[in-house]
Amino acid sequence: MALDPANYIDELSITDPTASDDVSEGDDQIRTVKRAVKQSFPSVDIAVNAIHASATEPAVSVAEGLVWIDTSGGAGNHIAKIYDGSAFIVLPFSVETAKTVDIDGGAIDGTPIGAASASTAVVSSLNVNADGATVTGIKDEDDMSSDSAVKLATQQSIKAYVDTQLTAEDLDITTDSGTIDIDLDSDTLTVAGGSGLDTSATGTTVTVNVTDEGITNAKLAHMAANTVKVRNANSSGDPSDVALATTEILIGDGTGFTAAALSGDATMTNAGAVTVAKIQGEPISSSTVANDQYLKYSSASSEWQFVTVIGDDKLTTKGDLLAYNTADSETRFGVGTDTHVLTADSTATNGFDWAAATVADGSITNAKMADMAANTVKVRDANSSGVPSDVALATTEILIGDGTGFTAASLSGDATMTNAGVVSLADNGVTLAKMEDGTQGDILYYGAAGAPARLGYGTSGYFLKTQGTGANPAWAEMVGGLAWQAVVTTGTTMVAGRGYFVNTTGGAFTMTLPASATLGDECHIIDYAGTFDTNNCTVGRNSHNISGAGSDLVVATERAAFKLVYVDATQGWLLTEL
Repeated sequence: MALDPANYIDELSITDPTASDDVSEGDDQIRTVKRAVKQSFPSVDIAVNAIHASATEPAVSVAEGLVWIDTSGGAGNHIAKIYDGSAFIVLPFSVETAKTVDIDGGAIDGTPIGAASASTAVVSSLNVNADGATVTGIKDEDDMSSDSAVKLATQQSIKAYVDTQLTAEDLDITTDSGTIDIDLDSDTLTVAGGSGLDTSATGTTVTVNVTDEGITNAKLAHMAANTVKVRNANSSGDPSDVALATTEILIGDGTGFTAAALSGDATMTNAGAVTVAKIQGEPISSSTVANDQYLKYSSASSEWQFVTVIGDDKLTTKGDLLAYNTADSETRFGVGTDTHVLTADSTATNGFDWAAATVADGSITNAKMADMAANTVKVRDANSSGVPSDVALATTEILIGDGTGFTAASLSGDATMTNAGVVSLADNGVTLAKMEDGTQGDILYYGAAGAPARLGYGTSGYFLKTQGTGANPAWAEMVGGLAWQAVVTTGTTMVAGRGYFVNTTGGAFTMTLPASATLGDECHIIDYAGTFDTNNCTVGRNSHNISGAGSDLVVATERAAFKLVYVDATQGWLLTEL
């Protein structure tokens, strides 16, 4: 037998002894087991219980002291219990969280825990989780005179001490123009507004606001010398300061402001005096100015020069004008006739003259005319020239000249008219005498649009032929048989009721069917020279179907002879042999 070399229980082999081992060697195996058990549980003189973990209570037939981890509450709610010989009792510690004790009853150092009536616990000191000071007592001192770092104070002592301190303490406030002290247990601190400020309070918040127009110039931050406060951008936002040097002005440029001095034709001093040095880019003479002078441009000097008025004052009468002409330079132009106006006249000595006022053709627009009464027409209502007048037209009335003026009247008799211009003829109002004259032999009929139409007289011997609904009537030849035509050698548009000898010796060409056709119309074709096989004859459908197809007919049979008979728009012309 192979003996286990085990010294502890977990070293024992479960396969030994084997079935083939001698029974006589069993005592050695027993001694091995006893040694392993004894060494695994040294100094044990009573029954040993294992820890049982399950969601159900273990059998209570086991010995007292069995520990059970009750997992029925799920993760986080496991409970440690121990069997006391008759039942399992709950142990006051957690088996899932380190260093956690949960005590709902019992006592600590004789002090009941969770008792129904109050009791006094006596402990020598108290320290929480080894953090901070160790408390050794609770003092009842209103003045906190012991000033201990290891003693706690009672509620009454804390209140009495705080009350005493608040009564003794003041809140001292120092301002730019004085100091105050607030007794914290009796006084109220008032926050009052001043110039440009007001205050308000809600809950525990005090709000200080700047009043409208409350910020005076004195309260603004100092500005740099010679600056203007502006919003120097094409959008709202914070202002900024723009500096203006001497003689500069502030000019808006669409995106803000530009500081610049006048330049070009004019300059300006810092006192606002503007000096015009040029006119349209040309300089002004720097010579001294005298009375009665005016500016005149000199192309020779390329400058504007001061010119003195020469001669006596030529104006003698109220209304006189001073004129200039090429004959005597400056001259008096006397006052004109009342109501006349000064009019440019290149033929006059001075280039202008007094003239009666006239109105140019087309210059009086509707807006310049006096307002007219509602629904009136401006006319000269007389058989002579003179002042116009306004004639009123009532609804449906028209203006009718009567030789001596105008008459406003509505249509009556055989015709009436609405105010939209729609004219209606009375029933039986159009007699033969009122109808338009026509040509002898013409026929009137209704066309596709429903309006009357005229069919001119036909060829002598023709008859009036209806072509059915949706088609106009037509004159038709009274035919007793086909009308055969002379030999055709070029493309031809055929006429219903005719026969054609077609000669394609000179080359292929097209015989075109009539543009309009009615039931029973016929066209005949015969290969005159027997050349259709070499030079084909094409029958052009001319917008009609041929045998129900929308395509031309190509004839390539030598000596072909056939006729086409029109039936309707669906089948069109049907082909048949002669």
